[in-house]
Amino acid sequence: MNLHDFKSTSIILVKREFDFDRLKLLFLEFASSIDFDLNYRSFIQELSSVTDLYSPPNGIAFILSHDNNTVGCVGIREMSPGVAVIKRLYIRSDFKRNHFGRQLLKVAIDWADQTGNKKLRLDPCDTMQGITKLCIEEGFAEISSGSNLPGENFKLYEKKIIPKPEFSRMMA
Repeated sequence: MNLHDFKSTSIILVKREFDFDRLKLLFLEFASSIDFDLNYRSFIQELSSVTDLYSPPNGIAFILSHDNNTVGCVGIREMSPGVAVIKRLYIRSDFKRNHFGRQLLKVAIDWADQTGNKKLRLDPCDTMQGITKLCIEEGFAEISSGSNLPGENFKLYEKKIIPKPEFSRMMA
């Protein structure tokens, strides 16, 4: 990756109807890229409520583009006071080797920091090895594991957010 790659990359906050339509498309691609059915996780309901779920105060979403191509997305939702969860961190297959997943994960971590969350969680299924490796490299630790359906295992990862000094001063 060279400097030119960064100049042609942008990450936008999803807030316009057009952006929510792009987010829904990415969520559908995400669902078709994994090897189990998301219906048990109320995926269809989530998709129909994406504007409410991924708009403040309930959550937020970002879309990453590169050279005018939509590359991927990340959604983040509040689980409980001080705890946020990353949902649908997804990079299209043509772009997986370009560190775009790391960029979106760092945006999620920065957002959690700036909004005063103390913990950020992620629960990739066992087939999402790239995401799992990435979150471990970024300081997430496994806090539990289990199975929701036969053949599907998950691990819950968590990163404790240590406020950055510049944000701490602004909050004081």
